[in-house]
Amino acid sequence: MDLLTKFSFTYESQQLALQWLQFLQHNNFNFENIKEINLTGKIPIIYDMAGNKFSIDFNENRINYHKKKSTIKSEILSRALGAGRAGLRVLDISAGLAIDTVFLAQLGYQVTALERNPLIFLALQRAYEQCTEGFKINIKFFHASAIYFLNTNSEIFDVIYFDPMFPEKTKSALPRQEMVFFKSLVGNDSDAVAVLKQCVRRKGLNRVVVKRPLKAPVLGLKPHSHVDGKLIRFDIYGVQHD
Repeated sequence: MDLLTKFSFTYESQQLALQWLQFLQHNNFNFENIKEINLTGKIPIIYDMAGNKFSIDFNENRINYHKKKSTIKSEILSRALGAGRAGLRVLDISAGLAIDTVFLAQLGYQVTALERNPLIFLALQRAYEQCTEGFKINIKFFHASAIYFLNTNSEIFDVIYFDPMFPEKTKSALPRQEMVFFKSLVGNDSDAVAVLKQCVRRKGLNRVVVKRPLKAPVLGLKPHSHVDGKLIRFDIYGVQHD
């Protein structure tokens, strides 16, 4: 099957479609559940075989990417990260839809965000390229798994932030059917415990923060402390150097 038929594109976006196809093939992406990747507009829209869709748009999706915010010292996520006192260089090792990535960038953090699914990474990168908001300067996206990046990149970060996929998330950033599609792409993060163990051994860090549903069990390791919201808990870990 010619996989280019999975793409809808204009004359202007034909080269983009070819670039996406080459990248996805190089990274062994499974197209089986993908019905269409629509590149006819500024923001790609991705459809599965059941007709569910999702897209990532940092400019127009104001519900997810233009949240009301106060200060770096008062927002609960920021407080878990140290409210700036632990440093502003954040490695977000599970970008996903990048909602928390963008929020942290809006608060003034310098965020390096990882996404290991190649299709989601391409959608994030396209949203970033089209973004006209000022927070853009505070974000860098990389296509990599957390363990690979931690093993091969020597850049110094102050905090690692980890939001692993949980089977029953308390609140979805997408409508239900879109979230089913999204979760089918990202998987269930079965290596989450191994990732956390790798994180706490990372040199140069001040802390590791893991986002969990409020009533969920800890992720393999006992945290040193936690910050609780109404639905979400942030478990905080120190760093263990060998």
